Amino acid sequence: MKVFEIGDYSEGLALHAVERPEPVPGHGEAVMRVRATGINARDLTIMHGSLGKTVMPYTRVPLSDNAGDIIAVGAGVENIQVGDRVTMSHYWQWLDGDWHASMSEQDYSATLDGFLAEQVVVPAAALIRLPDSLSYEEASTLQSPGLTAWNAVVEAGAARASDTVLTLGSGAVSVFGMQWAKMLGARCIITSSSDAKLARLKELGADLGVNYRTNPDWPGEVLELTDGEGADIILNNVGLGEMENCLMAAASNGRIMHIGANPVVHNQEPQEPPVLTKLPNLILKNLTVRGIIVGSRRMFTDLIRAMVRNDIRPVIDRVF
Repeated sequence: MKVFEIGDYSEGLALHAVERPEPVPGHGEAVMRVRATGINARDLTIMHGSLGKTVMPYTRVPLSDNAGDIIAVGAGVENIQVGDRVTMSHYWQWLDGDWHASMSEQDYSATLDGFLAEQVVVPAAALIRLPDSLSYEEASTLQSPGLTAWNAVVEAGAARASDTVLTLGSGAVSVFGMQWAKMLGARCIITSSSDAKLARLKELGADLGVNYRTNPDWPGEVLELTDGEGADIILNNVGLGEMENCLMAAASNGRIMHIGANPVVHNQEPQEPPVLTKLPNLILKNLTVRGIIVGSRRMFTDLIRAMVRNDIRPVIDRVF
């Protein structure tokens, strides 16, 4: 079968197509025929050779988002059968309950080969059946951006209809965050550097938009738009450089969800730690700042069920 390896990344992206034997499932495993996979910021970081402290071998197969069908199952597998349309999270050990850092040691596309392959052997316990209403392409957008936004807005954020949700930037996590917020009846403000993007985001459901390029004091505009109250939930997809602004834009008792950004993705030099002059707001406003790392299998199952019940479709930019 054909797979793509990241190759010698010392001079930039250099994917190599190679042939490998077709995988055989062991006990508790299944073989997924990959039908679609998504490209995310973390994938670009991995293809540049590292993710956090994990240095990639040249033979690593990238891409963590996935959708496919089952073509073989191993002994002891009862929850999935041949022919099922499926997907799974790349942190496959997080089935339910609390996250533990040790789960990052089993990470598809980082510590394990990912889904840029014709076939992948996977733990059957991690698999989730796809509804007929979701295409493979749509399902392959959910694992990283969709599930991360779900955790930030629905699970950790516990958004309510009375809340204002602010998402920074117009990337996939922000768009999904907007969709989950609107599903719950909340008001959504989204930021972008482009008026054209803001117009499109309003067509997709955003209530209000703020152009941070034409108005660098975007926290002040958020406060104006909320009658001085601020945002109850903030999805910070940009990085520590925006933490000061988040502290200013947050409402009392607000929840700031910090979703990592790697400078490699944005072709930037590593950022100096920000000087947080507004750090007292953390106490004065009784704020919660929380890191978000994707979500569990149980969260993923709830996400898919909610999409079906509310007829929510992922917004796909391009298909290759």
